[in-house]
Amino acid sequence: MPDFKDPLARQSVLWGDQYALTMAQAFFTNGKHNVNTTFHAFIRKNPFGGAYLVTAGQNIVFEWLQNWRFGPDEIEWMKRKMVTDPTTGVDHRLFTDDFIAMVKDAKLELSIDAMPEGELAFPDEPIMRVHGPLWQCLMVEAALLNVINSQSLFATLAARLTDVAGGAPILEFGLRRAQCIGGLEPSRAAWIGGVAGTSNMQADLAYGIPSTGTFAHAWVMVYEDEVESFADYARAMPHNGVFLVDTYDTVQGVKRAIAACQSAGMTMKGIRLDSGDLAYLSKRARALLDAAGFTDAKIVASNDLDEETILAIRQEGGRIDMWGVGTNLATSKAQPALGGVYKLGAVFGADLSQSEIDAMRQQVQAGKMPHLDANFMRDVIKLSEQSIKTSIPGELDVIRYVVYDGDQPVRYNGDTILPVFITDPVRDGVLTHPLTSIRRDDDTRRKRFGPGAHVYRPLVSVFRAGDMVIPLEDVHMARARAMAGLKMLDPAHRRLKNPHVYVVGIEEGLYKNRRDMILRLRDSATAA
Repeated sequence: MPDFKDPLARQSVLWGDQYALTMAQAFFTNGKHNVNTTFHAFIRKNPFGGAYLVTAGQNIVFEWLQNWRFGPDEIEWMKRKMVTDPTTGVDHRLFTDDFIAMVKDAKLELSIDAMPEGELAFPDEPIMRVHGPLWQCLMVEAALLNVINSQSLFATLAARLTDVAGGAPILEFGLRRAQCIGGLEPSRAAWIGGVAGTSNMQADLAYGIPSTGTFAHAWVMVYEDEVESFADYARAMPHNGVFLVDTYDTVQGVKRAIAACQSAGMTMKGIRLDSGDLAYLSKRARALLDAAGFTDAKIVASNDLDEETILAIRQEGGRIDMWGVGTNLATSKAQPALGGVYKLGAVFGADLSQSEIDAMRQQVQAGKMPHLDANFMRDVIKLSEQSIKTSIPGELDVIRYVVYDGDQPVRYNGDTILPVFITDPVRDGVLTHPLTSIRRDDDTRRKRFGPGAHVYRPLVSVFRAGDMVIPLEDVHMARARAMAGLKMLDPAHRRLKNPHVYVVGIEEGLYKNRRDMILRLRDSATAA
């Protein structure tokens, strides 16, 4: 296997659902596998009833794609794969020799524009825009969604927990309850979302996420006397003195930890409360610690904490300095799945080369609008009986409006989804001409942004024709981006309950094209 930097990226090219490969062979058989297409990965609604998503996982996908190839193991698997004829019961090979020969020699040809890890995203906006040969676009769908759905969910939950803690550090303690071997997924994403550290040593080794930990109840239970256990730990770990005090009686445990530290002549770093009425016990503990002169000792709380429990303890005046969140973070118990999707937006002419498509894009970037027709690109749309599942057609981009105070950006002011193939409305970070944005969740409301409005594009170019064109970032850069982006949200958007909606609009021309396509397809279905 290739030498990956990220252990989560050590996956085969077959990291996906089998229908991707069966469709690829069927398109190959019909001569359509190399038609250029554009797909978008996006969410339909924000998780946890919130107003935003902290994206994460993109770098895992990027690293995997750098080593994307059909190796000997994958080729051998394809040769062995059988399917049963439903009429005769005879087994046949699923994949043909010609198709296997094609994929064996294939190199990645995809071009990908993506929001970098830690960027904020909102419903219907492309988090990733994937362009290239149809069969390769299909092959990356499941891996892309597998990573971004889980990592973004954990990162967003961590950001919410950090908010509800009111600035007090959150520690991720979920390894023993995580539903993944090694527990790296929640540790990695929670760090991007804002936690202060983890109990998972492997996450420290793999990513440099600060790990923390002292002792468990077993330490105390080995001894016949709790005071002796604390004293021995204090002598053995004079610089790591956070004492778990609830093995027998929490208040007595606090007193014994104080006595052990005083006897050893060490400064107590803190105590951990892991059961009982945490609001009441933390106040009792704080009084005891302060009276003993340990005013800087921290009180760490754990015990199945979640957003509501933390908020309730704070509202009751609990004196908690740090929160250890395990099961409810590492399993995302409040919402186990994000529901991100990957949908086709555009199909390009079968006779067009990639260089011809790129030449059209260059004209757009130069401020010119080339003549387009159905021979160049066909917008496609997925309809549904549920309006939330009706997609936005075409190859899409996003611009984000930014409010400035002098020369400093201070707040995000909504987003607009717009076609790539449109006269580019942005130059040097500002709008050059008016743009009308129609709200995606309420088309009776619209906003007109005038020339000079500050904007930026969250999507950046990552791959071009299969080659990565920017350096691979680490989780610490992603974390910094997330922290900066969250500060740019109005506090009303970060409320845990009934947050103010962050407005995402659809550019007026795109909105009309989408509406007309929906009506035309509905009429066609009715006529049939």
